[in-house]
Amino acid sequence: MAEDTAKADACKEYLSSLEDLTFNSKPHINNLTILAEENLKYSPEIVKLIEAQISKAPVSEKLPVMYLMDSIVKNVGGSYITLFAQNLGVTFSSVFEKVDESTRKSLFKLRSTWDDMFQLTKLYALDVKVNKLDPAWPIKPLPPNVNSSSIHVNPKFLNRSVSVKGISPLS
Repeated sequence: MAEDTAKADACKEYLSSLEDLTFNSKPHINNLTILAEENLKYSPEIVKLIEAQISKAPVSEKLPVMYLMDSIVKNVGGSYITLFAQNLGVTFSSVFEKVDESTRKSLFKLRSTWDDMFQLTKLYALDVKVNKLDPAWPIKPLPPNVNSSSIHVNPKFLNRSVSVKGISPLS
């Protein structure tokens, strides 16, 4: 019961501070990043709060919250990377489609810093989504060694199962 109260208090405190992020304030973003790190065990709830804030914030306040997400991913990392990656394409593209050209340029700069933070397949999917909104958005191709498929087959298993049926695996 005390843990539930602690979680509720941490989320309430975080949301209160998050709602005050109405412009690009580096000190405020730093404080929210530190608060996210201090409450790492509540990272799923904090990510939900941030994604909800990105969704409901007025257009002029979306970019600072995206910068907050970026700051947490780069400075705290860990479970935050995995959690933000789950909805990255949807979150990013929903912001992109609502903002002006100047903010889109800022989003492009932000996206270009993520190659070492998120899985390349997630970023590729994000690029494809945004390119549908703006054909000028470049789609960074996946490197040849990155397979977007998640099916992996052991060739020894295939050879064994074919041999079991009495058919030579090389015929």
